[in-house]
Amino acid sequence: KLVLIPDSKEIVLHGTPRDARCTMISGRILLQSRAARIVNSLVVRLRPKQEDLLNPAMSIASLSEITCTVVKDGRAAPTSEETPFSPRTCSQEWRFSMGIPGNICETVFSPSAFIGYQLVAELRTSSVVQWAPFCKLVAAVPISVKRAPAADSALTAIASESVSVAAKWRDRIELTAIAASRIVHDSRSSQFSGVVRPLIKGVRLLRAGFEIREFIEGPFDSSSSAPPRGNTVTRCSRDINAGTLDMCQDGVCVNMEFPPSTVERRSGVVIDQEIQISGTLWIPRAYHEIQYDIAIGPIRVSHELVFAVSVVDE
Repeated sequence: KLVLIPDSKEIVLHGTPRDARCTMISGRILLQSRAARIVNSLVVRLRPKQEDLLNPAMSIASLSEITCTVVKDGRAAPTSEETPFSPRTCSQEWRFSMGIPGNICETVFSPSAFIGYQLVAELRTSSVVQWAPFCKLVAAVPISVKRAPAADSALTAIASESVSVAAKWRDRIELTAIAASRIVHDSRSSQFSGVVRPLIKGVRLLRAGFEIREFIEGPFDSSSSAPPRGNTVTRCSRDINAGTLDMCQDGVCVNMEFPPSTVERRSGVVIDQEIQISGTLWIPRAYHEIQYDIAIGPIRVSHELVFAVSVVDE
């Protein structure tokens, strides 16, 4: 049995495709057997993920493949390390390291196209069967490629800052969305807040919440001049009622300096003061329900935070 164990299942490139430097990926390869085997060749390749017959999305990765020779003609390459067969573990091991160019496209999956990679180890050893010249073993592991801004870039400084955006609706109310950072991490919760301010009297707040919308533009998308419609990847919202303001519901909490009377039976609350809204969004797992931001490439991805409320006249 051949086992491929990369030191990391992701490759992080720093900078844009034009100025990002090469990086390295390393790992171990184990050949598990009952006795020592003579290995004729061992090669590790980073290549595009193959298309799935059950998935209509098409692979558009521009990379052909990157090859690293670990063993050639029965001898370990100078850049690799070999550990002889161990009777205790019933395995022999090789360490490898290979360079990755900084201009390859990031991993991304869209309904019509995708860019994915896998690390593949291919080993050939002498066969125990006379009519077969060699025995071939293959092991593959999915690898994701991500891109981050360079540590000294302006984008890194901006991304770590808090953001606050305000907008007026028909000169009747003002909404302000607030985020502690422009960066959110997948598979964890993120906190957001919003403020509702009255500009005139006579408006009632019925519902409030937050959502993150994802915009994907690919080579097979429509060339219409209309702006792309975002897909909501996560959402939290709740109805606003005077009797339940002191409780958080569905990840959303409401705070008012002067709470309204709890005996009021009408839905919503009057917007006669500043209303603080806070919400918790669960960010889904990357490459499944949500993708990473990609500014340059055949598939571009962006996200926006939406603070939405429902109002009605008094």
